[in-house]
Amino acid sequence: MSTTTEQSTSTAKTSARFAGPLDHLIDLLPTILAPLAGVVVALVIAVLILQWQGGAAKDAWTYLYEGTLESAVKRADMTAYWMPLAITSFGLVLTFTAGLWNIGVEGQLIMGAIGATWAVRLFAESDSPPLGLEMGHTAILVTCFVFAAISGALWATIAASLKTRGGVNEIFGGVALNFIAQTFNMYLVSNGGPWQPIGSRATETARFPEIARLTPLQDYRRLSATTIYVTIGAFIVVLLIMYVSHWGLQLRAMGKNRRSAFLLGVRTERNIVLSMAACGTLAGLGGAFRVLAPDVVKLTATPSGGLGFLAILVALLAASSAILTPFVSLVFAVLSKGGQNIESGFLWDHDVSLDRSLVRVLESTLVLMVVLAFGVRNRFFPPRSVQPDDDEEEIART
Repeated sequence: MSTTTEQSTSTAKTSARFAGPLDHLIDLLPTILAPLAGVVVALVIAVLILQWQGGAAKDAWTYLYEGTLESAVKRADMTAYWMPLAITSFGLVLTFTAGLWNIGVEGQLIMGAIGATWAVRLFAESDSPPLGLEMGHTAILVTCFVFAAISGALWATIAASLKTRGGVNEIFGGVALNFIAQTFNMYLVSNGGPWQPIGSRATETARFPEIARLTPLQDYRRLSATTIYVTIGAFIVVLLIMYVSHWGLQLRAMGKNRRSAFLLGVRTERNIVLSMAACGTLAGLGGAFRVLAPDVVKLTATPSGGLGFLAILVALLAASSAILTPFVSLVFAVLSKGGQNIESGFLWDHDVSLDRSLVRVLESTLVLMVVLAFGVRNRFFPPRSVQPDDDEEEIART
């Protein structure tokens, strides 16, 4: 009996050795097909919604392309919109990997915009700057980015401290801090607020002086090389953290099982604060991009434009992958930027009125379908690494 068991076990191991690559391919197919299936289902739902509203999918694609990718100028405008979304999404990769639902990223982006504006008022608009410092264009922009990064990081640290010291879930703390940040922003720029120009009824500050504006690329009035360089730098840093550094390994361990990571010696509370602060730093830079953009150069009532919430969808769809995040954020930027053109195109050409929230509904549907597809994959086609080993089953039966 023992000899038979050893022979069957040896045969199973030999078969597994030769069938290994095939087994890995079989495991890989559901992983590849799952998101594709989710995308297909989401597109079908989008087509049905458009038809229900009296629109055609082909026309919607035409308007989307014309509004974002048709010409070099429109591609540059779309890239300018993409940069703050991408850099905010990079920050969420860190917190989501650590198992933290940083819903407060919207507030962190708003506080970054406020921080950048504060720096402008202190060093570019004030007749008596702090310590009598007279700064040039580059120094003022660097100061604006530093103020924005610190503001976003501090706002995220509050949410992290509420979680680690007060036991408040980061979701609830983030939602509350989002509301506070938006309310504080409205206080500054509306109803005679301290940053609203005297006699103005617009809920915004005055336009920033020329010395505090990002320099646009030649022939493109919205896109600045500075935002591109900062975003690429942030992407490289996040890549190094996630795939090279020991800290990235700790964040992944926390995301798998925070209790086990703690028992293995990972300082989980410290990493919660650090990852949230790092995300807030990048979100704050995204807020600075928004207010310092060459076509904006002021703090408005809604400086984030909902990019924080959109970045959450990006991080979810990218499965917190630092490599996939730029591409997924680009897709969402195209959808969001082209949404206005879709709305106006159907209205003028077909007399069909589409609510501008329809694009956000379609984006959310896309994320939901992909997440459900992965759930189905894990339920019916689990990776072989989590299935019982054939040799162990054979030995157990014997």
